[in-house]
Amino acid sequence: ALALQRYKKVVDMFSYIDNYKEENKEKAKDLKKTCQLNKAACYLKIKEYFEAKKACDEVLKLESQNVKAMYRRAQAQFGLKNFLDCIADCKKVVELDPKNRDARTLVKQAQEGQKEEDKKSKGLFASMCKALGKGPIPPPGKTKPVYGDGDDDDEDMEDGDAKQEEKQEVGTKEEKQEEQAKEERKEESN
Repeated sequence: ALALQRYKKVVDMFSYIDNYKEENKEKAKDLKKTCQLNKAACYLKIKEYFEAKKACDEVLKLESQNVKAMYRRAQAQFGLKNFLDCIADCKKVVELDPKNRDARTLVKQAQEGQKEEDKKSKGLFASMCKALGKGPIPPPGKTKPVYGDGDDDDEDMEDGDAKQEEKQEVGTKEEKQEEQAKEERKEESN
């Protein structure tokens, strides 16, 4: 955790390098990139996968072909259970560095993880689909209206209108009482 804090400070310190001389700008960028990679490694150790991914993304913005950043991002994706993204990053790493055994191993682990997720999803969707169509399905044209038998629709509407008018009357009475109370308070304060 202490190392992580120090890497954060160095990255913050080198965030604004516009005022540096040209020769120092490159050194500052390299140092910042190294600190971002080390931050990512620290986050991976403490299982803060989202933060590790962010640190790797920062490095990959500056250098899109950075193998170490790509591999660490793949590790973070694996930790976040984003197996397809992990596989894609690992394949890029193997493309850039064909001898990278760690990336090959991580691809296999990610593929196994994806298979497990697919099995879980398949079971979930299968049980959801089993429930479809199990209810009684009435023949077409034989369904009853939800609101009643259809004969006394006018009566229901009239009752509803009367209830609405009662609510409005109650609302206006309450409003009048509130206004009177406000006026009385004003008179008392004067």
